[in-house]
Amino acid sequence: MAKYIVLGAQWGDEGKGKIVDLLAGHMDLVVRFQGGANAGHTVIIGDQKYIMHLIPGGIVSGKAVNIIGNGCVVDPITFAEEMDYLQKKGIEVSPEKLVISAQAHMVTPMHKYLDRVLNKKIGTTGRGIGPAYTDKIQRTGIRLESILDGSFVERFKQNAQLYSQFATQLYGEKFINVDESIEQLKAAGERIKPFINDTIEIIADFVRRDADILYEGAQGTMLDVDHGTYPFVTSSSTTIGGAYTGGGVYIDFDKRIGLVKAYTTRVGEGPFPTELNDETGERLRKLGNEFGATTGRPRRCGWLDLKLVQRAQIINGFNYISLSKLSCLSGFKTIKAAVDYNAQGEPVYEEFPGWEEEIEGITDLELLPENARRYIDFIEQYLGVPIGLVSTGPDRNHVIFKEALW
Repeated sequence: MAKYIVLGAQWGDEGKGKIVDLLAGHMDLVVRFQGGANAGHTVIIGDQKYIMHLIPGGIVSGKAVNIIGNGCVVDPITFAEEMDYLQKKGIEVSPEKLVISAQAHMVTPMHKYLDRVLNKKIGTTGRGIGPAYTDKIQRTGIRLESILDGSFVERFKQNAQLYSQFATQLYGEKFINVDESIEQLKAAGERIKPFINDTIEIIADFVRRDADILYEGAQGTMLDVDHGTYPFVTSSSTTIGGAYTGGGVYIDFDKRIGLVKAYTTRVGEGPFPTELNDETGERLRKLGNEFGATTGRPRRCGWLDLKLVQRAQIINGFNYISLSKLSCLSGFKTIKAAVDYNAQGEPVYEEFPGWEEEIEGITDLELLPENARRYIDFIEQYLGVPIGLVSTGPDRNHVIFKEALW
């Protein structure tokens, strides 16, 4: 049976939600192994759009059991809100369909406060992710298992007392209302409690039964805390290594799927060699509707950086590439892709003739303009990895399969 992992090859926002949705209908188990509510997975089915931040995208299919692994950080308040949002859309969110690791760490209002005052220059989503991971690493974090016996309240009070002593003096902003925060966490904790369990045993049982399993990455390789453009990164391991520590079970992945956008985007601060601060960049932003699913912030846009994607391939060992948003390049007279950098760190481009035809919704490779096919072929040859799937639009059916995904 199949063991798949889906990972972003750039700075996130490559369209992972759509691929996860395509695969989830075949899966017995879908695992989210890192990050928290700073992610944004969008699934579009007909006229219905589902935007998830914390709960795995596999929940939409209704078939798979979904896991939020120990490598994640979980905001109980956000979880309750997202559960309500999905249930209103007719999606089942129950302990039978969703399990959260007891070893995952909690995101609290205090972490959101710290994120806001500490990380303005990094360009985070402000969801408290970094400070929650900081507490985890310095061994002052609060695991979700403490919700089960209520011991999180005392731990939260201790941490809040420590931070409040220097918050106003150092940050110049009023600290959170601790009592109010405790009541919010208690209420949300009651709702999340039925979902908390030992996910390592559950995943291991699915592996023993040789079930179909999908691991769903959040963000992208270049936001990995070790391998990304540090310090302008997220606070977790977004690469294949994070799947093992964040899931807790060894899995031999048959398909290691790298998601590559046909151009490049990133949100927030940090280096971006191929960024286009001109009319072309603005045109890409409009055509691709490049605004963050979590924050709504406009994404920075630029040409495809193949040197960067090659690095992601080295780190993750992709053996299948899914190319997204090719349709957004229609109408460009010339298309560029960076294939190297010069001594000054500037991108060296390969140029390609563009195409005028609209290609959104095409599902047959032979119906693509010749120049679009040439662009695909070049990417495939450069990376040395087959492009098995080409996405030609936002809907789940807007895909071309060059190589079977299932």
